[in-house]
Parts: sequence; structure tokens; C-alpha cells
Amino acid sequence: MRLAEVLDVIEWLLAAAGHPEIGAIGRYGTDPVAGGPSPAGVRVRYASGAEAYLWGAVWPREYELPTPAELPWPARADRIAVFTCRLLDAARPAEFRGWQLVALDGLGPADARSKAPRGIRVVAADGTSLLLRATASGAPMPEPAADPYPGYVIPETLSVRLLSRKAGAQPPDMEAPVPSLVAR
Repeated sequence: MRLAEVLDVIEWLLAAAGHPEIGAIGRYGTDPVAGGPSPAGVRVRYASGAEAYLWGAVWPREYELPTPAELPWPARADRIAVFTCRLLDAARPAEFRGWQLVALDGLGPADARSKAPRGIRVVAADGTSLLLRATASGAPMPEPAADPYPGYVIPETLSVRLLSRKAGAQPPDMEAPVPSLVAR
């Protein structure tokens, strides 16, 4: 499986999840494989103006992590990695044999170096293994002190939406506001 195909699945899941803090999702980079000069990835722009990125990378060492029940806040790189793993757990796309949240050697805050969730190891159905590194850029204004959407629930229909992708349906328009799916 090619990097672009892995990113297609990730982009679709992020769009179909309908998280209210996500304002836009797009692609960037031109490299067909991880490790080149123009890394290909998925960019998520949040309502706050912050951005998070998942992109094809090569890293010398990674450490498997359990997927936490709570989304990290406010660390956007950690948050996008955990959120994406939770979406993969919910949708279980047939294109992938497995995935694992990982920490990357030497990355993370000083008190959690090599222990923070900074990537996702994806194993495709054909056996191809790719690392998606998570990075982020800050918001132009301070982020709220607490997660503004603690009640968000991944839609139960996420796997059905993923199947519609295979049938040729287009992902939700991520330039338009996303309807709230916060649990009531």
C-alpha cells in the first residue's frame, strides 16, 4: 500500500468523525514515500487556528503505547495521534491489518521524552508498514485551559461511512462548519 493510500483513509476518517473542534482537513507534500524532502501528510486545522499534521516519516526508534481513554489536552501533536488511533479502533478499516500508537525516540516534553504519543505505526492489509509522525503548530491565541469538547463521542456510523468511501462517496466538506456530535 502506498503512503497516499494510507493518507486517503486517515483523511476520510478525520472528516467523517465530525469532531466539532476540527475546522478544515487537507493534504500537503508530494513525496510518494516516507522520508523524502517534501513529506506527504494530512493537515488538520482547528477552530482555534492551531494545526496538527500526520505525515509519512522514517524514525530510528519507536515505542508502542496504549491508546489512552482521554484525548490529551492541549498538546495538539499528541491529541491528533490519539484521536486518529481511536478513530481507527472504531472504524477498523479493511485496508489496514493493524495500527499502533507510538512514542518516537527523543521526542516529547522534557518530562516525557520518548514517552509521548507522537506517531502511529500502520500495517496495511498487504503487509506494508508505514509510520505517520504527528506534529503541530500553535494557535494565534491562547488555547482554553481545558478541552472544550470533553463530551464528543465518535459516531457509531463511522465504519458505515468508511464503507461508503469505498463505494465512491465524497468525504464531508471540511471547508464548511462541521455539525456538532457532542453527546447530549
